[in-house]
Amino acid sequence: MDVGFIDHHLANYHADVFFKLLTQLGEATGLRVTTAYEVEPRGDVDWCAAHGIQRATSPEEVVEKVDAVMVLAPDNFEVHRALALPAVRSGKPVFIDKFLAPTLGEARDIVEEAEKHSTPLMSSSALRFAVEVEELLRHHATGAVESVFARGMGNWGGYGVHTVAMILRVMGGGALRRVCDTGVPGAHLVTLDFATCRGFVEVREAENQYEALPWQLGVRRSGHYAVATVQAFDAFYENLIRAVVMFFATRTSPVTKEEMLDTVAILEGAARSLEKDGAWVNVEM
Repeated sequence: MDVGFIDHHLANYHADVFFKLLTQLGEATGLRVTTAYEVEPRGDVDWCAAHGIQRATSPEEVVEKVDAVMVLAPDNFEVHRALALPAVRSGKPVFIDKFLAPTLGEARDIVEEAEKHSTPLMSSSALRFAVEVEELLRHHATGAVESVFARGMGNWGGYGVHTVAMILRVMGGGALRRVCDTGVPGAHLVTLDFATCRGFVEVREAENQYEALPWQLGVRRSGHYAVATVQAFDAFYENLIRAVVMFFATRTSPVTKEEMLDTVAILEGAARSLEKDGAWVNVEM
């Protein structure tokens, strides 16, 4: 199976890590990254030449030449919709890095086009597949979720998705009703009102955030909390890429479209709430 990358600029950490992991897994699966396109090349090194793959002149050319597509642009969500549409109109499996788009309207456009063209679609943060989260869910899965919280680091617009992904891994998609953020810029305190319980998200920025603010997930069932702290950073990328490879092979996403849309609804809704001094923002799918 030939895989193509579509990116804003390929000189980024995700492109490097995903290429490395896909190449390693490809030795056993026959999968290989063969073609890539970038909107705005950066750096002194030709990324495609350095990795031995063909440089395309457009997203459409990538889609034409491969069997499955990865839309990256992990720091340029504003171009996700434009880069993704040629792929989601192809009928070939498409993975979109982190989250679909910065607004729910653009995210809906992507999902609707995928449905119209029977295109398998997957989008997720790697934190959804953290080994510590997997372990928690294996050993603490009995009983209804009474409450859930997640803590993390970084700026809300680019990194909030990682913390949100852990909560939605527990709650699934389609149950979110409204969102509010009663924090301040740089220290977000987000409440999620689900149909059956509430979830709480804390995302803070700091110069020492990687040391002081680890990603953490807590789930309460039957009056007891189980808490997971993410420590194996390499492992969540490996788990994500394994999930993507399985998705490409089976055309079945482990992440529902409802969960993909809820991710965007939380990120966008919390930002709107903060602008309104912590007012509730209804989620309408």
